[in-house]
Amino acid sequence: MSKTPDQIRAEIKAARDQLTDSVRGLSSEVHPSIIKQRTLQHVKETAAEKAQTVKAVFVDDAGVRWDRIGTVVLLVAGVLVVNGTLRGLKRLIFH
Repeated sequence: MSKTPDQIRAEIKAARDQLTDSVRGLSSEVHPSIIKQRTLQHVKETAAEKAQTVKAVFVDDAGVRWDRIGTVVLLVAGVLVVNGTLRGLKRLIFH
């Protein structure tokens, strides 16, 4: 059974509408502003998760973990002292 011209036109229109919807959906997925929004959202979520992880190291149910904060402060101070010492040695040796 062959199709009438009106049936063929209706099928073409339906296929065209479906293709238009697919192209619109695809273009909205790959549009630079959409990609930027998704990336920023992902970065914000990841940063919040990492911040919560770090916070959990220094704060628990009992409160602030001063022993761990003190350890970090001492490590930072040690790095600064070593860095200053190395810079001083570099000045003495190379100048």
